[in-house]
Amino acid sequence: MSRFQELVVEHGREIELQPGDHLFAQGEHDSRVFMVKSGLLKAYYIRVDGKEHIKSFLPEGSIIGSMVSLVDGDPCSFSLQAIEASLAVALPYSTVQQAAQSDIELANALIAFLSTYGKRKERREYELLSLSPEKRYAILLAEMPGIVERVSQADMAAYIGVTPQALSRIRRRMSR
Repeated sequence: MSRFQELVVEHGREIELQPGDHLFAQGEHDSRVFMVKSGLLKAYYIRVDGKEHIKSFLPEGSIIGSMVSLVDGDPCSFSLQAIEASLAVALPYSTVQQAAQSDIELANALIAFLSTYGKRKERREYELLSLSPEKRYAILLAEMPGIVERVSQADMAAYIGVTPQALSRIRRRMSR
């Protein structure tokens, strides 16, 4: 466990979630970071047409927060919802900032986390803009083995950026 995760666990507040419960919704203000202790969450956007676009699935050990809300105090640009019964730990980002000012190990852990987060965001953007849905699906399966058993077909399709029907066709083609 990184020093950043340790700080969240040591000073955060546990929140029990049932499937469908939100930690925050798009448009709300929330200045906390969350660590998933157990279960599975999804981070998603509501598009103009009212449909969901899932930006990420967050299994145990994941840390997330809305950067625009944490850093600038703007409304969250996405929603964070439990897919499974989950346990999350919430910690105000201001606590992380204050602690990092006097703890070099924590500051380095925070830099490492933000670097990893930035790389993951860049890679996800590349996948969405440059790769086929089949390739995005294959990457998801390779990076998150077992996700098929934990996520609905509709959520998986919303992550890949296709309709559930298109995902069924992709699955059929890939199983041949």
